[in-house]
Amino acid sequence: MSRKKLTSAIVLLFSLVIIGLLYPHIQHPDLFQDLILELGWKGVLLDLLALSLLMFFPIIPFALLAGINIVIYGWSAGFLLTLTGSLLGSSLAFFISRLLGQEWARPHLNKLGKWGKLSDSKNFSLIILARLIFVLPAAAVNYAAGVSPIRFRSFFLATLIGNIPIILWESWFGHDFWHLLQYPRRFSLALLTGAVIFGSAWLLWQYIDRQEKPST
Repeated sequence: MSRKKLTSAIVLLFSLVIIGLLYPHIQHPDLFQDLILELGWKGVLLDLLALSLLMFFPIIPFALLAGINIVIYGWSAGFLLTLTGSLLGSSLAFFISRLLGQEWARPHLNKLGKWGKLSDSKNFSLIILARLIFVLPAAAVNYAAGVSPIRFRSFFLATLIGNIPIILWESWFGHDFWHLLQYPRRFSLALLTGAVIFGSAWLLWQYIDRQEKPST
């Protein structure tokens, strides 16, 4: 095994261990909030680490942690922290997938169904749409992009463009989920907005897929 592949494997193993240690806290927002506040500035780093690792192992819905960040830091700082963590984790997952290659990453792509074509495409818009369809595992999208011909710069920009609206929505959804009794109507509106985002992205993908079929 090359040094790069060994390093990638170690990072994955380390990530899995950290996720295992954080999992009990992430499951319960009050415990996670107490831990973050108790650690001070180190808590911000821990929060970033947890967000990044969810880009590898989506053991809980990302929206729940995004909502916790809004509760702890407020809307502006919470959104920026969540966006930064998602970009860091996505970038690292992309590079690890690219280094470990097809043999390791391909099995993860089965979770994407038709979206597995991301691994064979340079299509910038597909990455954006994949981010907007929040039911797709972000980790699998990162792995698919890593084994695709797309350049990292294009992947990062597409991820940024797609993540800004979806993380805004996830922050809203997650915040109101944790305060469901206080904001029942707003939570219902969040669900409706999510359905519109999902439906629009899905229809756009179907259109792009139809446009590409004659050339294939």
